[in-house]
Amino acid sequence: MRYFLLTLLLLSGCGEKPENEYTDFIFQLPFQMTARDTVAVGDTLWLTADFSDQLREFYSGNTYPVTPQNFELKTLLGLFELTLPDRSIGNQPSATEYFTFINKTGSLTNLGTTFSPVSYVYTSGRYQLRVGLVAQRRGVFCANFLDDWAGRRGKEAVPDLTYLVPGRTPDGGKRYARFDGFYYYINEGNTNFYLFKQHCLAISVVNNPSVGNINAEQEASFTFVVK
Repeated sequence: MRYFLLTLLLLSGCGEKPENEYTDFIFQLPFQMTARDTVAVGDTLWLTADFSDQLREFYSGNTYPVTPQNFELKTLLGLFELTLPDRSIGNQPSATEYFTFINKTGSLTNLGTTFSPVSYVYTSGRYQLRVGLVAQRRGVFCANFLDDWAGRRGKEAVPDLTYLVPGRTPDGGKRYARFDGFYYYINEGNTNFYLFKQHCLAISVVNNPSVGNINAEQEASFTFVVK
């Protein structure tokens, strides 16, 4: 009987270990742009940000700490001239050369043909940015945010979020966070999207209303006219 009980005890300890799971995280980053749909040549549109390092996660609505020590918020700002109403935003001509830039807090660094890296100032637990875009040419233009980490996949390791453990699985395993990118929000979604639809093919309306496309075109892009 003693050996029988010992055998049962050993068998009870040989069950499967709880499996860990990974949960995709998309962080939400808020920005403000001078809220006008029409400006004049020489006017300055101010792009600003001032948000906590406790970033809001899209799927759960919870906030989590993301400091420069954890990983860099790699952001690109693109500028397009909307001249082809039957083409999507990625097929519109670049407009970076039609603006000059005033870096007050943080900066647009290494200005590219279309997209330029955004450099934030991090102080007292907050990310801050204040950059002026001075229009130098008439036309219809669009400022568009892009997650710079997306273009680096396969070239360098994505941010490691295993320092975040957002709960447990039903069988007791750990649920780790896995970085899936950023969603950007300009003026809480007030982005003059009606202008975008008039001068550019809106994929998020025409044929692919996915959450990512809606964010990219309707929330992370700001369209304006320069007269």
